[in-house]
Amino acid sequence: MQVHHLSHIDLDGYGAQLVSKEIFDDIRFYNANYGKEVEVRLRNIIDNIKRESKSDFLILITDLNLNMNEAKFLIHEVNALNMSNKNVRLKLLDHHISGKDCADSFEWYHLDSSICASKIAFNVLKNEYKLSDEKIAWLDPFVEMINSADTWKEDGFAFDFGKVALGMIAQSREFTRFIFDDYDRIFKFNMLYEAKKYLLDSNNNLRENANVNFDNNIFLFKKTLLGGDVNTQTMEEILSNKQTELLSQNKDEYSIFYKDKKGLLTYSIGGISILANLFLKENSEFDFFIDIGVKGNVSIRANGNCDVSMMSKDLFGGGGHKNAAGGKFDGFKETFLYEEAKEQVINLIHSKE
Repeated sequence: MQVHHLSHIDLDGYGAQLVSKEIFDDIRFYNANYGKEVEVRLRNIIDNIKRESKSDFLILITDLNLNMNEAKFLIHEVNALNMSNKNVRLKLLDHHISGKDCADSFEWYHLDSSICASKIAFNVLKNEYKLSDEKIAWLDPFVEMINSADTWKEDGFAFDFGKVALGMIAQSREFTRFIFDDYDRIFKFNMLYEAKKYLLDSNNNLRENANVNFDNNIFLFKKTLLGGDVNTQTMEEILSNKQTELLSQNKDEYSIFYKDKKGLLTYSIGGISILANLFLKENSEFDFFIDIGVKGNVSIRANGNCDVSMMSKDLFGGGGHKNAAGGKFDGFKETFLYEEAKEQVINLIHSKE
């Protein structure tokens, strides 16, 4: 069975995915905030299942409540898949009382407002699927820590540690999900695995002064997780190296062309000066680097191979210097998908040509 797991973007959302990661071997992850992004990710799941040659699937949703329209859309799409020789099942595990109408209407919609989604996922999935005693031994207290923080139980297990973990995930903005989605999630999973080391000793008991030691070391272990040297490299250097590595691995996917110049287009990275210069230095076939924000703000960098001030003036009514410029893409439609952002930029370039 292949699992497609959609969850929220906070500690509880990633915690629920950590639980399923420890249970299922064949699993694909998706994350969404509330609003329009939920339907975008649901459609992404359906499209990916359609392309799969496998036949047995579970769509798992945690820490997100669906409204009635979203639930009906999902049922309609799943029914269509099941009529096309697929076997797709639904399971939603949530704790938001705003989903009560859907929970009352659909048997696959499990609602328990007394505990967090990570704890619901742990309680339900460990009983339905194989989970070793060794994994249960550390997941049980780890999930209890998340439950204390997410439901704000000040007298709960490791509440003060949970507050630090909440902030760690909420403040982790090293990678935009629009272009580094998979790696951003891996990075957050790895931070949670590091958190486990500070929370629990070898017997899975709460460590003394765990919250303070954890808080003191988050910045340092982030550097290590990103492949850097805590003693010789700044976080800016380490992060730029990692982002350049990831962009270089998929540079054909992110390539665009303006006249006779080749560029790399990113979406919603922000603050690209160091990253863009490093990428252009290590990928000499590229002439410029352009990043567009969700509201259409544009930053462009070059490394001497083209005049981006003229490019910015032509495309975005902006300006700047030969190697650094900016502007605004009027009419840009905010999207949750990089492909849609890229299509808008390409269409703008073609319209100017």
